[in-house]
Amino acid sequence: MVQWIWLVSIWLLVACDHRVKQAAAAATSTDTTLQHAYGLPNTLVDYVTVHFPQWRMVEKNDYSRTWWSFYDSSYNHCWARTDINDDRLADYALLLKKDSLVQLIVFMGTASHSFTHYRPEHPYISYNDKEHGLFHGIAVAPPAQIDVVLPRIQSLILRSNGFALLELEVRTHIYYWQNDRLQTFYMK
Repeated sequence: MVQWIWLVSIWLLVACDHRVKQAAAAATSTDTTLQHAYGLPNTLVDYVTVHFPQWRMVEKNDYSRTWWSFYDSSYNHCWARTDINDDRLADYALLLKKDSLVQLIVFMGTASHSFTHYRPEHPYISYNDKEHGLFHGIAVAPPAQIDVVLPRIQSLILRSNGFALLELEVRTHIYYWQNDRLQTFYMK
């Protein structure tokens, strides 16, 4: 019995040491985009790095404290994934930052396991890097009829998923695919 306990103890020590070495190796990565892109496919991270070299992904610590009074901190509002053009490939919306600007970019998956990107109209959001004052996030907008009274009466029948740009708890824009292009529905 003592030999068995000793054997299991040695095995656990070796297993724990192996995990610590793996975590340390991952933490030494010099690409900050990769460090903060947990959950995103490597092909998308590589695409962003090549096509937006001066931009970095928004991180959770870029958000204001007010933001976290509305949302669960375990959820990442810097990006969202869904299929907005019904091609059964994952599409992504990411918030990217550079200096005092944040922009939303929509990345459409392709059959060749790559991406194409689209910049919606008015994609820039002002941001104060020193105060961590970001009040915007991204969420999936499920199919629905969306009616808006202000700034003018309008309605959208969203037949497929889309991406919603949030300002605190308010959806300000819906980005969706229609007529072979990215469309924007303004809600504010």
